[in-house]
Amino acid sequence: MQWYVGSKWEDPTRGLTKKVLGLEFSVMEKPLLVSKVEFKVNKCENLGRRPSKYLNDLASTHCLEMGTAVTPVDYYIEILLQQFLPGETSACCISTKSGEKINLELKLENIVTNTQVEKLNAAEIHNLALAYKECGVQMFKAYPKFAFDYFSRAAKLLITYKPFDKLTLKSNGINGSAVEALFLQVQTNLAACMLQEQRYEHVIYHTEFVESAENPSEKGIYRRALAYYHLKEFAKAQSMVERMPKWEEKKEFVKLRDNIASSWKDSKAHYKEVVQRMFS
Repeated sequence: MQWYVGSKWEDPTRGLTKKVLGLEFSVMEKPLLVSKVEFKVNKCENLGRRPSKYLNDLASTHCLEMGTAVTPVDYYIEILLQQFLPGETSACCISTKSGEKINLELKLENIVTNTQVEKLNAAEIHNLALAYKECGVQMFKAYPKFAFDYFSRAAKLLITYKPFDKLTLKSNGINGSAVEALFLQVQTNLAACMLQEQRYEHVIYHTEFVESAENPSEKGIYRRALAYYHLKEFAKAQSMVERMPKWEEKKEFVKLRDNIASSWKDSKAHYKEVVQRMFS
């Protein structure tokens, strides 16, 4: 495996690079998306005040479970370690948006568990998607783009089981209703990300379930109504607000309803003025 030493890997989109410094070869296997690994941090430069669960401790052997990172640096460490072989030591670099470079030397000591996603059953897929969703929720406020990635990963896992009513506890280890409920939560979370990006058509897509659900979530209704409002589809926005039971008692719904009414009135007045000018 001498040819492997010195080899390089990079992900320019994420600003990640890795160069192999040494290898104590044991097995030709790399960590998968569902795995637990043990690794050491031999060197860390320019971390600054960026939070990390691992990089402030250069003495310990760390145990890492893929898909659990809740900071950008640790998220990137997971991606980097997925390119390692057991016994490999590599120089790694994370390039930040500000142009700084976090230089690391990592060693993958061991792959504790390694499971192909394709071999998980429905209950295990549900639990994995739930873990992704919860990580996304934790990251949403401070790191919305990373949260979006987690929500997207969860949605992709769950959507493979559509139609959900085919799943049963006896055959699949989980009822379809539980998988569908999680899928709708994830869709609602994706809608929140799209609202931040002002991608309102995508919000409408991710909240389509609101139209057919018997008791859609409050967040789903509100985000769909808000998207219609920004798209200036005021009739649909108002109808969506008024679909919420006791919406008059909810401050954010009342405020949105008032904004819809005001903007709708201004829109009608503007249209009337334009028509008058055309025929005057």
